[in-house]
Amino acid sequence: MNLNEIVASDVSLALYDYMEGSARTRQSREGRLGPSDIGFCRQKAVLVTRQVQPTDHPPNWSAAVGTAIHSYVEAAIKDLHPTWGMGSIDNIKTVATLPSGAEIGGHPDIVAPDINAVLDIKTVNGFEWTRRNGPSQSHLYQRHLYALGLIQDGTLDSSKDVLVGNIFLDRSGAQTEPLVYIDMFDPDLTAEIDTWVSDVIYAVKNGEDSARDIPAAVCEKICEFFTVCRGGLEDNDSDGVITDRELVEAVRMYVDGRDQESVGKQMKKEAASRLANVSGVTDTHQVRWVQVQGNERLDVRSKRS
Repeated sequence: MNLNEIVASDVSLALYDYMEGSARTRQSREGRLGPSDIGFCRQKAVLVTRQVQPTDHPPNWSAAVGTAIHSYVEAAIKDLHPTWGMGSIDNIKTVATLPSGAEIGGHPDIVAPDINAVLDIKTVNGFEWTRRNGPSQSHLYQRHLYALGLIQDGTLDSSKDVLVGNIFLDRSGAQTEPLVYIDMFDPDLTAEIDTWVSDVIYAVKNGEDSARDIPAAVCEKICEFFTVCRGGLEDNDSDGVITDRELVEAVRMYVDGRDQESVGKQMKKEAASRLANVSGVTDTHQVRWVQVQGNERLDVRSKRS
């Protein structure tokens, strides 16, 4: 192994050890569910509660990047809003007690009492999926549990409108502005979450499995419990009917993108023919023809202010 490989291996090992030592990971290893565990996969929540140790090591780079971005963004927002509480700075913890008596505790990212809101930061690779589908079920459940706990401990005022939101940041860097979804706190969601959690508790108490909510093909790529969870199960997903809502939507999104790409190419072709030999500027764009490897190509770009 040469020096380049040694350094790369050391960096990878350091990142893995750091993530394994995080508060969230320690909580999981101790069998305590947090808000981020709720609404994702009930069988994974069962395994966490039973303190089953991970059998797989899926790549954790996206999680590491997300953790770093969280800390950076929270520090920046703290400078702008000193009275707001930040998870990585002020170590805020809240515990939501559900109607069944189950308690789910965690650390919200941003607590803003002056606007009666809790905001949760999420890092994603591009915004198209989120724009089409909005926050996922687990994101909705997580921010609701934070708000519920903060209402119960008096940090947020239930006599006024309570706001819950997600701030999405593009970790690829392609989108420079955040994508934000802020909604009113929905009390009816508490019962839905309680049912989800009760399914997990029932399975744990009775030594049963719960629902495997994530398709096996996806689970294999992202879940550290894949082998212990599905290793002995027959694979019924291969070349079968796709019924999972998110996978169906992913197929639709791919087809839409392909169709739009085809339409886009035709639009560019027709517009280029009308702009033959045209150079100049509009209110918004600069138009010119440039030579690229001996071929003349239309170049249209945003006009500099």
